[in-house]
Amino acid sequence: MAKWTIILSPLAIGHFNDLQPKQRQIIAHAIDRMHDNPFIGDVKALQGKEWKGRYRKRVGRFRIIFIPYQKILHIKISAIVMRSEQTYW
Repeated sequence: MAKWTIILSPLAIGHFNDLQPKQRQIIAHAIDRMHDNPFIGDVKALQGKEWKGRYRKRVGRFRIIFIPYQKILHIKISAIVMRSEQTYW
């Protein structure tokens, strides 16, 4: 089975680097598991015009926001955010 290529946006890299070491380990493990199938786990398509094509993967209190490019098996992670009232801007 082919593996997905994962690309983190500069914003997502900044979010990742701002995490505490334990949180970073949990998120890194979740991202690593996305190489096999990004849709396993608590994954939902986001609603609304501005979110078209984006998904969120819930990892505890955090959300990994990503866009899958299924034809080429690429995932672009655009943000890693803690769930709050402002999570989805």
